[in-house]
Amino acid sequence: MTDAEQTLRDFLDKILDEKNYKPREIKIKALPVDGGNYTSVLFLVNVSSPNRDELKIFAKVACVGENMRQKMNADWLYGNERFVYTKLVKIYKDIENELNVPNEHRYLFPIFYGCKEDRGRETVVLENLTESGYETFDRFKSMDWEHASAGVENLAKFHALSFAFAKYHPEEFNKIALDLKFKMTFDEAEQSEFAKEMWINMMKRSLDVLKEDQREAVGRLMAENQNNFSKYNNPIGNPVIVHGDYRMSNLLFRKQDDTLKAITVDYQTVYAGTPVCDLIYFIALGTDEEFRKQYYDKLVEHYYTKLEEALKRFNVNPLEVYPRTKFNSDLKEMLPYAVMLGVMVLPVITVDAASAPKVDGDADASSFVMPVNEKYAERFRGLINDLSKWGAI
Repeated sequence: MTDAEQTLRDFLDKILDEKNYKPREIKIKALPVDGGNYTSVLFLVNVSSPNRDELKIFAKVACVGENMRQKMNADWLYGNERFVYTKLVKIYKDIENELNVPNEHRYLFPIFYGCKEDRGRETVVLENLTESGYETFDRFKSMDWEHASAGVENLAKFHALSFAFAKYHPEEFNKIALDLKFKMTFDEAEQSEFAKEMWINMMKRSLDVLKEDQREAVGRLMAENQNNFSKYNNPIGNPVIVHGDYRMSNLLFRKQDDTLKAITVDYQTVYAGTPVCDLIYFIALGTDEEFRKQYYDKLVEHYYTKLEEALKRFNVNPLEVYPRTKFNSDLKEMLPYAVMLGVMVLPVITVDAASAPKVDGDADASSFVMPVNEKYAERFRGLINDLSKWGAI
């Protein structure tokens, strides 16, 4: 039995004792992550007890080794997820209840059973959504319209809840937003020599896959943003609680009444920022050039339409909190963020399982400067083509 599984078993005993699941049988299965997750060991758990409903559980147990905890700011990551499930979920559900938001329009969180905050053994226990018919999306594939539109609608609901929180509980919101600073950065003032060297190697790796006539402009943009990366993780104007890692690996999908619905399953990177950064993140890391050629404008329009609809359900006036002119301006200003994501995050998404970086044990951050494959080269070149066309480069 691994240390992570023993940690989970010990914590499950506490949860199940409180729920009076006695006697009980617990079956635990470790899940392969295959490059889709880097901070936790994942498990599926079935719990049976006489005359009780069987519990189908999904659990995450921290796996980041001491060498990487500070570099990744793992304390912040695990703390964020605890905050969401122990505090933010209740705040958001109370707002939806107070305003009688119809069930079909509510933002969905997985059922939460508990979390453990012991350093190095951080654990989150949730419902197993796959037992309810939810499915993952292949991270190597570009989104289709059905999944992209469902993901964007889900994102719009999440952002709308933040706007509603700010309207109805401004003092509490401002306090939380002040605490929710983004704490993973490449800003020069906070960089170690090792981090600077790693960033330079990442840039070189990405520039090598570009056409020669693109390298100068992209390299200049990368170099400029190396010393101003926090621009993309600070709010332009009033803050909104954003997801921070809104990509297909952190979503599950299920058909309901012939409509595809999305649910988010990872909240380690929430912070107070700008809504369009989540949208840019989702599009830059989950689509290819062909998809964007057909659907980019439509998807951007879909996000704002769904945001307007969600805000109106909360009796929040879009023109007062996030008018279309402000949204368009933010999107234009933040589009270069996609280049940084292409350098730092896209290689992790497109990496094959065998080459995925390690974070446990004595692993260090150098493993994140991994060789790129043809899938990455194709996606990054396409992203640069589109950003050039849109005037972001």
